Amino acid sequence: MTFRRWITAFLASLLLAAAALGGFNMIVDPFGVFGDKVLGWHSYNMVNNPRVAKIGYLDQYHDRYDSYIIGGSKSSSISPELLNDYYGDGASFYSMLMYGGDFNDYEKTLYYLIDEYKPKNIVLHMSLQEISHFNETPTDFKQSLHAKVSGESKLKFYWDYLKLNPTYGYSKLEGYAQRSVDPFQYSQFIPETGVYNKIKRDAEPVDNLETYMAANAAAFAPFGKLEAVALDKNVESLKRMKAYTEEHGATFRLITGATADQELLSYDMEELKTYWTKIAEVTDFWDFSGYSGVSGDPRYFYDTMHYRNTLGAMMLGYIFEDPDVYVPANFGHYTTKDNVRERAEEAFTRPPSLNGQSVAIPILIYHHIDDDPYEPNSLITSPAKFRSDMEAVKAAGYNTVLIQDLIDYVDGKKTLPDNPVAITFDDGYLSNYEYAYPVLKELGMNATISIIGWSVGRNEHRIPGKQFYPHFTWEQAREMQESGVIDIQNHSFDLHESSPDDPSVRSGVLQMEGESNGAYSEAFAKDVSYLASLIEEEIPNHEVNIFTYPFGYYSHLSEQILMDKGYRSTLSTTPGISVIRQGDKRSLFALKRINGGPEVASEALVKLLETK
Repeated sequence: MTFRRWITAFLASLLLAAAALGGFNMIVDPFGVFGDKVLGWHSYNMVNNPRVAKIGYLDQYHDRYDSYIIGGSKSSSISPELLNDYYGDGASFYSMLMYGGDFNDYEKTLYYLIDEYKPKNIVLHMSLQEISHFNETPTDFKQSLHAKVSGESKLKFYWDYLKLNPTYGYSKLEGYAQRSVDPFQYSQFIPETGVYNKIKRDAEPVDNLETYMAANAAAFAPFGKLEAVALDKNVESLKRMKAYTEEHGATFRLITGATADQELLSYDMEELKTYWTKIAEVTDFWDFSGYSGVSGDPRYFYDTMHYRNTLGAMMLGYIFEDPDVYVPANFGHYTTKDNVRERAEEAFTRPPSLNGQSVAIPILIYHHIDDDPYEPNSLITSPAKFRSDMEAVKAAGYNTVLIQDLIDYVDGKKTLPDNPVAITFDDGYLSNYEYAYPVLKELGMNATISIIGWSVGRNEHRIPGKQFYPHFTWEQAREMQESGVIDIQNHSFDLHESSPDDPSVRSGVLQMEGESNGAYSEAFAKDVSYLASLIEEEIPNHEVNIFTYPFGYYSHLSEQILMDKGYRSTLSTTPGISVIRQGDKRSLFALKRINGGPEVASEALVKLLETK
């Protein structure tokens, strides 16, 4: 073969290889640049780069949508479906969320959407971390904007994706073959709405804070300081976006995303106050950032930077005044230039922190004291056994405290004695007055009794023939409270029922199937408030701020409702010893307790109290 023929063959081979590579990348289309006309696997493409893949998707299907949400990854918790319902008038929202997005990305995306798709509504979702970057140079194909959006050379853009490393395409084909094995792994976006598929994360149990944090500790690790280098650029970009949207006849709404306390540690509070003041000069906005009624509870967040879908629904419920949505107190604010200084001061002032000392606090739980019960069970303790328990606890060097003392300790108002232990009684049986109260008074000990409202002073159940132990009267409750030995607290007025076979009966204070958050919160709060008002009426100058869960059943939502009603502590029946921390008000909720029933000998019971 002559040299010329060899060169010709070599060049032809290169051209064939290039054509094959280009054809492979166009057909497999791992970023959705070419519309993914063959595989149609838009979810996979959006995982690779939502900035590019969503434009490829919308260029085919934009006629299905007339409104858009623009923002970073946090904005995924703003539901397009809910916005459709709230906006009404046939609105159809699509989420343009892009991870790691900044205001430059948002602004260019907004221009493209308005110019090409003529939307009716724009919702811009803003997150605090965007204050730290603007128009950063993409480091790889997973961060770049589509050329139609960025304005760069389309020829170069498409050429770059035609000659893409084929490993991207191979990975997509491998995933395509494995979809039936683990569909979620390769479908982390919902292409029809543009949001993350969070079905697995939203199924996580969140009611128990300790369990949730044990499973997600790494997700809430603090990260470094974020400087406000993009503050002024963001404000100017916001000004342009709002003007451009309104000039083209669309509505513009700004929402600031919820933030966790862990994230807020990364910012200079004074810079954020300045930021908020400048934003309010541009537009009024719906404000959910900063320290709030939810920021200190990790269960509202997937990790340090991302809030849960449930919180996104609460935000929209607040904006649109939905009575079926429960919104925690001190969460949500409509911020304007007239109120922004006060609002920014509230949102971005770090709460005072105490010294952070903690103490493990064993809490004993008792119910009825009786020598001759209808039938022996773990909730009935004999008078002799109760006295033996208390004498053993005292002899072991333990000092009793009220739950109110724990509240005062967390608030930094009181120190606790060495070896503290709390004694609690549930339900308000007459035997507590007849047997337990005299023993405690004699031994110089105290206890907290949580009462069921409807049963106070009753000797028979309201349902004829149903087993019932007599309950003490209001007069007896006053006597015990005034003695300083007993603190009377709330165990619900009429929510101490449970019938697993009857769905019409509420299980303790839990939400019923099909019951909206709004209806549930109203029913629960009404019951709790009614008993609190009764106690405070019957026992003057007494504060009711502790709630004991019937049967120990509780949820994240029930905890939030009680917190919003001013309750400072809740008691569960989860066995164990809780740790409370000064300055950490949430450490007082869902406190664990140890059953002081008849099965455990007094000496063994004392062993269960050991915290070291």
